[in-house]
Amino acid sequence: MSIRLSAEQAAFLQGPLSINVGAVGRDGWPCVCRAQGALVARDRRTLTVLLAAERGREVLAALDAGSGIAVVFSHPATHATLQLKAPCATRVAPNSAHHACHARYAAAFGGELGALGYGDELVRGLTALTAAGDLAALRFAPEIVFDQTPGPAAGRVLAAA
Repeated sequence: MSIRLSAEQAAFLQGPLSINVGAVGRDGWPCVCRAQGALVARDRRTLTVLLAAERGREVLAALDAGSGIAVVFSHPATHATLQLKAPCATRVAPNSAHHACHARYAAAFGGELGALGYGDELVRGLTALTAAGDLAALRFAPEIVFDQTPGPAAGRVLAAA
């Protein structure tokens, strides 16, 4: 059973954020990769995270094997952070909306990092895809949302199924 994200959470998740996707491999060890953007469904019950398939191959393999998914969304300037978890994620074929989302994400995240004094080379390294067909899309229905912003409320459950 999934939850329905609040309008505020949905807006936050689609902002200029540092996004990391985690899973557990067949060997029992965690694996993680950076994501390249996120789209929240209109009903706010599912979201799709985008990642560079080549860089995220371990995470994709773990998810294909049935691992649960954890995604951390953090705003670099404020460190405001949300973590979403679900028991599984499904690969979906990247479409034009996903590619447009990635382009918006790269520009917005790049602008965010640039405003903090980070250089273009770092931004390109964090947001580039290795090839035109490198984008992977993972759809999942979160079952729990945590506030992971550093401070006394870190770890607080904001919504749970």
